[in-house]
Amino acid sequence: MAFEETNIIIDLTPFQAVIAILTLVILVIGLLWFLWGMLRRWFRGQLHDPRDREFTRGEWRNIQHLARSNNEASLQLAVMQADKLLDHVLKSMTMPGSTLGERLKVACVKYPELKDVWWAHKVRNSIVHEPASHSVRKLQQALNEFEKAFKKLGAL
Repeated sequence: MAFEETNIIIDLTPFQAVIAILTLVILVIGLLWFLWGMLRRWFRGQLHDPRDREFTRGEWRNIQHLARSNNEASLQLAVMQADKLLDHVLKSMTMPGSTLGERLKVACVKYPELKDVWWAHKVRNSIVHEPASHSVRKLQQALNEFEKAFKKLGAL
């Protein structure tokens, strides 16, 4: 069975050709405009949802209450809860990633000031994975970094 070669010729008048080209140009410009807006929104970022802010503030008050005791065990628990709260805030902002570390990497691209909260997250990881003692001062500094991050994200 042999295939026949078929040529499709579209015969356009000059007026139709101009209309087709203008339509194509308008569609391309519209698509680029849409993509530019999406990209700008992504880089500008979405702050923490105001409806969720009350929950975050309540949880932060509980964390501060734990931190007031100034003993190492309570401060360690406060740091772990602050880390968990940060994960909740980033999830509510629809930061992509399956772990807090992955979400924090994305958040640091949008909010470079969040680089310092990495240290606090590492303190939390050392509390969980290394049974060594942590100084009260170091734990309080970690809580301060979490607080700065929450304020930057509009969660407090």
